[in-house]
Amino acid sequence: MEFKLIIKKINDTLTPEEESIFAAWYKESDSNREYFKRVQNRYQIDIEEIDLENAWEIIGQKITPKRSNRIYYKYAIAASAALLIGIAYFAKTNTSINNSVVKTENASASEKKSNDIVLTLSDGSKVVLNEEKNGVVANQEDVVITKDNEGQIRYGQNNGAHTGKPTYNTLATPNGKTFQIALPDGTNVWMNAGSSLKYPTYFSGSERAVVLTGEAYFEVAHNEKMPFKVFSNGQQVEVLGTHFNIRAYENEPVLKTTLLEGKIKITEGGNSALVKPGQQIVVSLDKHSMKTKEVNTELAIAWKNRLFYFENAKYDEIMREIERWYDVDVIYKGKIPDERFEGAIQKDLKLNQILKMLESSDVHFKVSGKEVIVTQ
Repeated sequence: MEFKLIIKKINDTLTPEEESIFAAWYKESDSNREYFKRVQNRYQIDIEEIDLENAWEIIGQKITPKRSNRIYYKYAIAASAALLIGIAYFAKTNTSINNSVVKTENASASEKKSNDIVLTLSDGSKVVLNEEKNGVVANQEDVVITKDNEGQIRYGQNNGAHTGKPTYNTLATPNGKTFQIALPDGTNVWMNAGSSLKYPTYFSGSERAVVLTGEAYFEVAHNEKMPFKVFSNGQQVEVLGTHFNIRAYENEPVLKTTLLEGKIKITEGGNSALVKPGQQIVVSLDKHSMKTKEVNTELAIAWKNRLFYFENAKYDEIMREIERWYDVDVIYKGKIPDERFEGAIQKDLKLNQILKMLESSDVHFKVSGKEVIVTQ
């Protein structure tokens, strides 16, 4: 992977396609994740509107780290990142530098609790949606963002036609909360707990592209001339107008895409498939395999109706759901139980009520703060 994508990731300037490439590389190995964190920690850049493409043209080279030459790429990173930072600062005016300082201070002052639903605007500022009243919550150049009577976020034009390139917003839901948003094209998205969605403030060009981490249900507004694309962990879902659910949590071994209406095309690596209503595509991230199966689509979106639904589910799969919804960490004392479960459980129940349902003569639970300890 090109080193400049790492720098763009640090600056949150990746396009949806680049986000997908980066996500696949990041999940590929522990060494990739360690490498990214090392670069991020040493060369965190907090400058707005840097022209990275132009900067890299000036640098005149691309760097791809190689495991066999650790000493070399360690210093190559330092030299290239330092040069990129220098070019960026040289290209910006004093006003821009002052603005970046203000941005840093504002971001620090606006740090919120982990259980907030947060909308991150293109300038890096954050809006805590669960604290906002109905009405206008933010203005960005020629875009106005409002919160309606049902608590849903909507985008509209401000002062006529859009000008310039669209910027990107990111909506993030914490563990234990869901949220609904109407995207600028009228597409409705229901986001499950522990998820994030990156999207432009308005759609332009030949396609509508967004990046999903976690799980969301989409009802896509029809536009034959602008296909809608969802990128998630190296997978690409392309649609014209349809209803579907994508489950792409980073701590799950597979991606699941379920189609309720319409038709979609899924691409992952060298595999692709056309999906019909009632079908689910399961992509194995480690094997890069793709399977199609017929499913009850209502069960795939049970979460949207505040239900857990388990179908011959393994114990660790169930406990990952518990972690996301109740915002806890599950710790196993001993091996993971090999029992399986099937059925539906209301999400409105308290944690101890859910655990009592899952407990057996061989499996026991103990709650200590935000930890659930599983013993056999």
